[in-house]
Amino acid sequence: MKICHVCGGEYEDFVEMCADCGALLVDSDELAEQETGIDIIIENPVLAANVEDIITAEIFCDVLKENDILYTTDHQDSETVVKVLFGGSFAGTNIYVDEGNLEKAQELYEQVLESQPSFEDFDGFEEFEEEN
Repeated sequence: MKICHVCGGEYEDFVEMCADCGALLVDSDELAEQETGIDIIIENPVLAANVEDIITAEIFCDVLKENDILYTTDHQDSETVVKVLFGGSFAGTNIYVDEGNLEKAQELYEQVLESQPSFEDFDGFEEFEEEN
């Protein structure tokens, strides 16, 4: 079984991406291993991005992980609940990477932002309403 580490959704093993929030899924065994708390030290942490919403933050973290860039965030569990319930964060999530990976991380963050759909970009809504 695979689990979404963002919203907790459960999926069959063949599913790769969460249908609810778009985050990459992890094997339930892998998630259990992550929760055991293996400490990874980032030598010279620097702020790569302050991300305002949790979904974009999780997508960015997934992209960093796919590119073998170690990262850490400063959000805590209670803040995550507020973000999920209310759809945003008052302060955002700070994502830190090692100074040597900062340039690459910022490039990846720009790509994430560019790939995010915007309601303003969707011009088919009026056509959809007319058809229904």
